[in-house]
Amino acid sequence: MDVRRRGWAINIVAALLVVGAGAIVGLTVFTVMRTNADVALRRNLVSGLALRVQWAVRDIRDARLRVRMVATRPFLADQLAAARRHEGAALGRVEHGLRAFLAMRLSALALYTNAGTLYAHAGAFMAHPVVDMPLRGELGTTLLWNEGRGFVLRVALPVDRRRAVVGWVVGDAPLPTLGRLLLGARALRSAANIGLCGPAGTRMACFPNTFDPSQAFARMARRRAGAPLPISYALAGHTGFIVTRNYLGHQVAAAYRPVANTGLGMVLTMDTAALYAPVYREFTVVLPLIVAVLAVALLVLRWQLAPLVADLVASERSAHEAHERLKDTESYVQAVVNSVDEGIATISETGIVETFNPAMARLFGYAPEEVIGHNVSLLMPEPHRSHHDDYLRHYRDTGEARVIGTGRELTGRRHDGSEFPIDLRVSEFYLGDKRRFIGTARDATGRKEAERRMEYVATHDTLTDLPGRALIQTRIDQLIRRAERSGQLFAVMFVDLDHFKDVNDSLGHDLGDRFLRLVARRLQEALRAEDMVGRLGGDEFVVLTAALVTPLDAALIADKLLRALSAPYLLEGHTLYCSASIGAALYPQDGRDVDTLLRHSDTAMYQAKRSGRGLYRCYDEAVNATSGDEVRLASGLHKALSAGELVLYYRPVRAVGDRTVVAVETALKWRHPEQGLLDGDDFLGIAEEAGLAVSLIEWVLRQVGSEIARWRDRSLKTAPVYIRLGSRPFRDARLQESFAALLTRGDGYLGSVGVEIREEDVMDDPQDALEALSCWRRHGVDVMLGDYGAGYSSLPYLKALAFRTVRLDASLTVDNSADTESIEGLTAIIATLHALGIAVVASHVATPEQYEAMRRWGCDRYVGDLAGPLMRADGCAMCLGEQDAPASGRGLGDGRPLAGPL
Repeated sequence: MDVRRRGWAINIVAALLVVGAGAIVGLTVFTVMRTNADVALRRNLVSGLALRVQWAVRDIRDARLRVRMVATRPFLADQLAAARRHEGAALGRVEHGLRAFLAMRLSALALYTNAGTLYAHAGAFMAHPVVDMPLRGELGTTLLWNEGRGFVLRVALPVDRRRAVVGWVVGDAPLPTLGRLLLGARALRSAANIGLCGPAGTRMACFPNTFDPSQAFARMARRRAGAPLPISYALAGHTGFIVTRNYLGHQVAAAYRPVANTGLGMVLTMDTAALYAPVYREFTVVLPLIVAVLAVALLVLRWQLAPLVADLVASERSAHEAHERLKDTESYVQAVVNSVDEGIATISETGIVETFNPAMARLFGYAPEEVIGHNVSLLMPEPHRSHHDDYLRHYRDTGEARVIGTGRELTGRRHDGSEFPIDLRVSEFYLGDKRRFIGTARDATGRKEAERRMEYVATHDTLTDLPGRALIQTRIDQLIRRAERSGQLFAVMFVDLDHFKDVNDSLGHDLGDRFLRLVARRLQEALRAEDMVGRLGGDEFVVLTAALVTPLDAALIADKLLRALSAPYLLEGHTLYCSASIGAALYPQDGRDVDTLLRHSDTAMYQAKRSGRGLYRCYDEAVNATSGDEVRLASGLHKALSAGELVLYYRPVRAVGDRTVVAVETALKWRHPEQGLLDGDDFLGIAEEAGLAVSLIEWVLRQVGSEIARWRDRSLKTAPVYIRLGSRPFRDARLQESFAALLTRGDGYLGSVGVEIREEDVMDDPQDALEALSCWRRHGVDVMLGDYGAGYSSLPYLKALAFRTVRLDASLTVDNSADTESIEGLTAIIATLHALGIAVVASHVATPEQYEAMRRWGCDRYVGDLAGPLMRADGCAMCLGEQDAPASGRGLGDGRPLAGPL
C-alpha cells in the first residue's frame, strides 16, 4: 500500500512538471510576441517622428528663406535709405513690389524704417494668435497659430545697404506642411497622436494635434502625477523613446525629439492598448494548441512512466537496506569524528559525557577516559558548574534553553584550572527513544584577540596610535557628564598644522608620516596625565584638557602646545619648522554637546589661521557671525553664476606720453539681490576659500572673449585685456587649459588676453609660482605682476620670474610727491625694473599732478580715474576708437523685431 501511494505521488509530480513546462512555453510565446510588437512599434515611432521633424524643420527654414529673399532685395534697401527724401511715388513702387513678393507663398509683408516706423505693407498679418512661440535658434522668428489661419511663421529680418542696417522686413509665411503634419489624422493610425510644443516659462505651450484638432493648449504643466510628460524630454533637448502616460492619463508608447535648435519639441505616441490588441487575439489562437499538446504529453508520460516508477520503488527499498547496514558501522563514524579538528562530545539527558573526541581532549587538557562517565559540568567554571544540573532540569521540565540550538560564546575550564573563551554550539537528537545532546566547541582566544585588535584599530589612528574620531567623541561625552556633576570647566582644542602640505610635497609622504608621529609625541609630552590628544586625520589633531579652573588655564596650555610644536624638527638630516593654529571651545559657555564643541573649536582654529597662523584663538560668537555672513555670500555665489547677477567692468591702461590705450584691466562686481552692487574685494577671497574662484574666472574669460569678438566685428583696434587671478586660480591647470582653448582659436586671439597675479600670491611659494608661470607662457598667456613693492619680493626673484610688465602698488604712487626719500626710493625701483627690461605701470593716477609726477619718475603706463573710470564694455569700446555706435544695433539683443503695429 505504501509503494502504491509513492507511485501515485510520482505520477502527480510528473504531471505537474509537464503542465508547468507548458505554462512556461505559453508565457514565453506570449512574451516573444509582445516583445516583437514593442520593437516594431519603437522602430516605427522613432523613424516616423524623425521624418516628421525633418519635414517641420524644412517647412520652417523654407518660410524663413522666402522672407530673407525679400529682405535682401537691393530695391527695398535703396528705397528705405531714401525714405525721408521722397515718399509719394517711391512708396507706391515699394507697396507694389511687396504685393508682388506675396506670390512667394507669403501672406503678409511689412517694411519698417530703422527708427521703427512702418513704411509700407501688403497682405494681412495674422491677428490674435492663440499660440505665439519665438524660435530659439532663429533670431526674430516666431511660430503663430490660430483656428482661422492655421500655422504661420513670422520672420523679422534687417535690410542691409552697404553693410549698414537701414530698416526691417517683417513677413508672415503660412506653413501648410506643418498644419497637415499635425492635423492630418488620416496619415496616422487611429490610436496614434503627434504633438508639437514649446517652452512657456516653467510650463509649456502646445499646438493643436490629432486628439484636439481645434484646440491649442496655451499653457500646460510639463508633468502629470509627478512624472514628466514625453514632450518635456524633447523640450530639454533629448531624443528617445519611453512608455508612460500622456496628458490625458492614457498609457502610451512615445518617441520624442527636439525640432532642431528651435526650442520646440515633437512627440509621436501610440496607445498601448491598441498596440497589444492583435497580440492578445493571436495568443487566443495559440493557447488551445498548447493545451492540446499538453494533453497528448500527459498521456505519453503516463504510458512511459509506469515502468520507471516500479524501478524507482525497488531502488528505494535497496537504499533503505544499505542505510540500515551503515547504521551498524559505528567504527566508521567514530573514525570520522576523531579526525576532525573541532571538539565534539555527546552527552546524556542527565549531563553525563558519553563520547569525547581527541580534539575536545586537546582543547580542555583531559584524557577522554578522565571525562567520559562524568558530568559535563567538570569542564565549566563557577558559578555555572554548580548550577548546571538545575539548567538541565529546567530544560526537561519547560523546554526553555539559552544554549541548545544556538551558538554562543562561553567560558571553559581546563584541566589545570585555567579559564579560556570557547565558541560552543549544542544541539539535541534522539537515539531510539532516548534524548541525547551533542556539543561542538573551539578555542575563541584568537578570535577574541582579533576582535580586540579590530576595536583598537577602529578607535585609534593607525599612523600615530592616538585615539581617533569615535574615541574622541566618546571622551568628550564622558567629560560633559562629569562636568555636569562637578561643575568643572574643560576645553576642546582643534590643532591644525600650518603649511604641512609643503612638508609632504618637499620631503615625500613617508617622511611626512614620520613628521606627524613626531608632532603627536610632542603633543602628548606637553599635556598633563588627565588630558588627551587624538588625531582626526591629515594634519588635524584634537586636544581635550580636563579639570580647568579658569579659561586662562586653557590659554596657558595652548601657549605651551604652540611653543612645543614650533621648535625645530630634526628628521633624516633635515631641520624642519612647522607652526600650528589652535582653536579652543570651552564647556559650557561655547557648547554643551559633542558636535557643538567640535564645530566651535574648528571655527576658532580657522579664526586663528585668518589672524596670521601660529596663533591660539578661543571661540568668539561675534567673529563666527561674520564667518556666517561669509558662508552665506559663498552660497549666494553659486546662484549668482547661473542667475546673471555678475557684472564685468573694464578700465583702460594708457601709455605715458601719447596717452593711447595700451591695455585693459577687468573688474568683477556682483549685483547682490539684498546688498546691492558688491566690489570684487568683498567676495573674491570668499570665492577662493569656497573653491569657486576658478569658476568665476572662467565666467570672466567667456565674457572677455565675447567682448573682444564684438570689438573686432566693429573693426576696433583691441588692446590686451588682463584678468586678475588669486593664488589658487593662478596655479589651476584647468583654468590654464580654458585660457589656452580661447587663445588658440583660429581667429587671432593670441596675445589678446593676459592675467595679473599679485606679488604676495607669487612670493607665497616662488618655486611653485615659477612652474605656474611656465605653464601660462607655454599656453601663450602674458602674466603681469600686480601690487609690486608692497614688501614681499626681492629683485633676484623678480629677475628669475622674468615678468614683462609690473604694476606698482598704490602705496608707492599715491601722495608721494612731497616725500623726497620716498621719491628717491621709487625712482630707484623704476630704474632697476627698466634695467631688467620690465615695463612699469603706475596705479591710482587720478589727478594731472600725479600724472606729471609719474611721468618724471619714469613710469611707462598708468591706470586710474585720469586714464578712465570703470566702465562697461560699450564705454570701453569708445576708448578703443568707436566714434558712434549704429542705432540699428540697439534693442535687438533679445532676438525680437522692433516694435510696430503688428
